[in-house]
Amino acid sequence: MKNPFKIFRYALLWISLASMATTPVLRAQTREETSLWESIKDSKDAEDYKAYLDKYPEGVYAPVAKRRVAQLAVHPSQQAPDSPLGMKKDLTAAQAPSTATPTAMTECEGTNNCATWTFLGGQGNGQWPSGEIANLTVERYDDKTVTIRRADSTGASAGLTAVYTGTRHDDRVGGEFTSSWPGHWANKSGNWYATVQKLTETTLPPEMHFCAQQCADLKLENGHYYIPGAYGNGSSTWTVESFTRESVILRRVDSTGFTARYTGKMSSAGNSVINALANGSYTFLLTWGAALNDIPDHGPGPHAPPVVRPVLVPVGPVICIPWFFGLVCG
Repeated sequence: MKNPFKIFRYALLWISLASMATTPVLRAQTREETSLWESIKDSKDAEDYKAYLDKYPEGVYAPVAKRRVAQLAVHPSQQAPDSPLGMKKDLTAAQAPSTATPTAMTECEGTNNCATWTFLGGQGNGQWPSGEIANLTVERYDDKTVTIRRADSTGASAGLTAVYTGTRHDDRVGGEFTSSWPGHWANKSGNWYATVQKLTETTLPPEMHFCAQQCADLKLENGHYYIPGAYGNGSSTWTVESFTRESVILRRVDSTGFTARYTGKMSSAGNSVINALANGSYTFLLTWGAALNDIPDHGPGPHAPPVVRPVLVPVGPVICIPWFFGLVCG
């Protein structure tokens, strides 16, 4: 009969040898698995966890990975466009956010306190008939929720700040605002509502005629106006910030470095600008539609001198009175 103690020693020896042979492999596998898990553990993309499960279906973190996949399947909006594994994914039309920014809106607080708000991207300005001007910042503007921050810079209310929150239904926005004004009040609330104008190429004239120090034809293309052939190989781009009855605002940027901001209101006929000021200092002419040719032809090229119109002075009766040895008439 064989010695049982020898058999036990041989068994321990074989177990030890097997452990020595497999431990480096297991350790290497564990390091790789842990490293992969560390790279994806905070991901919000289900594909990352699926990739882990494909490689380690019975891995240490497999139960957690399966739960993450299930959670992200219920809430797919949490998935990020860039995963930690470097697999960049494009947002589909269904996933792409519907967030936009308004172009212009008529904002009212009560019945007799309305302003024109115009925007270029997330920034804008508000103008009140009484002369107040405010800087506006769009913090949120999606299919349901609107948040706009206001800071008055000019006028009697300079220093006033306010936050407007509300809900959006098509071209209507309404909600509440909270304002503060140092030296006047710390916290004041009220209701506000607005009508949003959407500027599209169908609501903008395809061509306009402009005259100030120089005259030019403006052509609409891709939502902006251009001066064809301006400055040789250069460019002149005009962005429409507002195009309403109450407010017409165009911002001009030339490749030469010249910039200007043209403001005014539409005429009653809706085909020209009145109260027109360029950079707040000099006047300009802008016509379109039926009034396109009301400004006489300025000749070839955008650099032709402006058209000088005769100034008509009303003529009244002439009155003369004797003065020393003659007459003085006026």
